[in-house]
Amino acid sequence: MAIPADLLPLLPRSAGDSRPIVVAMCGIAGSGKSTLSKSIVAKFPTFTRLSIDQMIYEAHGLYGVDYPKELYQQYSSEANKKFINDFRHLLVSDEPRDVVLDRSFYAKDDRDDYRKLAQEMGARFILVFFEISKDKLWQRIQQRAVGDKNADSALDITSDILDRYVSGFERPDEDEISVTITG
Repeated sequence: MAIPADLLPLLPRSAGDSRPIVVAMCGIAGSGKSTLSKSIVAKFPTFTRLSIDQMIYEAHGLYGVDYPKELYQQYSSEANKKFINDFRHLLVSDEPRDVVLDRSFYAKDDRDDYRKLAQEMGARFILVFFEISKDKLWQRIQQRAVGDKNADSALDITSDILDRYVSGFERPDEDEISVTITG
């Protein structure tokens, strides 16, 4: 995925603003969060990608393959703690890193908490909102289901689960969004 033209100029630090940059992905499963996150890290090596799915995969393997599905909530909780600790560490190290937060940020409170934390730690916060139609999400989820499983596609998402994701998603307010990706 190419980095959108309106996001590209927001990513480098500048002489006038050398603060670390935090890019938070915000969208439902299948929207393109992980794909864009990886594109940012590939183009800008100052960025580190944090992903709960990747953390679970690195610690325990694939969902339903290397560990029983019943352990997912426990592993997700462990990964969430690691996620926040790694995030803080990256921003307060001797040479603070730029960070891509690859998670759904479906709840406004979650977005607000991370925005506040980033700003308290002296970072710029950029929210990238993926506004993708439910039909397109379902199409992408089905394509992932027939491909090779990896950390970003390990969960089995049914149409009922997608319906719950869509109905539970709290769309960001316009003043929260830095960049919107539609599809």
